Amino acid sequence: MREAGVQVVQDPTEVAIMGFTEVVGALRKVVNIRNRLFQHIRTEGVTMVVPIDFPGFNGGIAGKVRSAGLPVFWLVAPQHWAWGGWRSGGFRKKINRLGTILPFEAEYFRSRGFDVFPMGHPLMEDYGGSFPLEKSISEREKRLAGRDLPLTIGILPGSRKQELSSLLPVLKVTCQALLGHLEGRETRFLVSCASGIDPIDLTDIFNIPADVSQAPLAEILPHLDLALVCSGTASLETALAGVPHELVYRTGQVNHFLARHLVRTPYIGLSNLILDKPLVREHIQERAAPLPLARDLLRWMVRPAERQEFYTGVRQLHRRCGDQGVWERTATAIRELAEENRGGS
Repeated sequence: MREAGVQVVQDPTEVAIMGFTEVVGALRKVVNIRNRLFQHIRTEGVTMVVPIDFPGFNGGIAGKVRSAGLPVFWLVAPQHWAWGGWRSGGFRKKINRLGTILPFEAEYFRSRGFDVFPMGHPLMEDYGGSFPLEKSISEREKRLAGRDLPLTIGILPGSRKQELSSLLPVLKVTCQALLGHLEGRETRFLVSCASGIDPIDLTDIFNIPADVSQAPLAEILPHLDLALVCSGTASLETALAGVPHELVYRTGQVNHFLARHLVRTPYIGLSNLILDKPLVREHIQERAAPLPLARDLLRWMVRPAERQEFYTGVRQLHRRCGDQGVWERTATAIRELAEENRGGS
C-alpha cells in the first residue's frame, strides 16, 4: 500500500497480535494507536473508511466514524460464525457494507441483516484462472513417486512472533525425525520467513540445515512436495497450490482453554471449513508433537490414493473460492458506496 502511494499513519505491525493474553498485555498501546487514528480521520478530511479485518482493533474506529456520519465498507468479515455470533447485532450498526471472502459467509451475514458484498477469496488472484494447478500436481506426483528424486519439504511457521516461538522448536525436531526416516534420499527443507520477521530470529530456533526464503508463498509453494504449515491463511494457500501438508497449531494454555470453550466449529483449518470435511489433518496443542507430525507427513508419500483424494478436494476448493479479479470487483464496490453516500449528502 505504501508503494501504491498510500499515506501510512501507523505501522500495523505494532498491533499485529493474536491471543487473549497477548491482547491484554498490549491493551494500552492498542488504545493509544486507535485514538491517534480516529483523531487523524476526524481532522484530515477523510470521507470514507475501509477497515480491513482485525475487528478487535478496527471495530472501535468503525463505530465512531459511522456515528460521525462517514460510510464504512468493512473488508474481510469477522469470524462470528466460529464464536460470538451474538456480536453480530452490534457489529452491523458500525458498518454500511461488509465484504466477505469465505464462500459460506455471505449467507451467514445476510441472514443477520448485513448488506453483503461477496468478494471471493483474495488468494485466487494468485491461484485462480491462469495458475497451472494440474501441471503443478503432475510434476509433484513425479517427485513423490520417484524414490530416487530430490524431495523439498516446506516449513511455513506463520508470521507472528508467538507462533514462531511455540512452533519452531517442534518443527525442528520433526524435521530431524524426517531426515532419519528419509536417510539416503536427497531432502531439502525450505523455510518461509514471513514479512516483518527477521530471518535471524527464525534460524536461531530452527538451527538445522535449511534454506530460508523471504519470497512470497506464491513463489515458494510450486517448488514444494510436502509441507508443515501453521494454521491460518497459509494453510489455505498451500492447499490451493496443491501441496499435501499437515496443519500445525500451538498456543498458550490460557488461550487454548478459552478457545476450546468459545469456538464452535469442527475444524480450525480454512480448507476444512470451506469444504466442511477434513481435507488436511489438524495437529493442535499436544497433538502437534514431532513424531506424529513426521509420521503423518511421510504418510502422504506412501499412500498415493490419499494424495489423489487430496487433489480432488483442492479442485473443489478452487471452485468455491471464486475467480480472479477480487480487488478490481471490490474497488468498484467501494467506489459505488462512496458515490451513494456523496449523492445522499
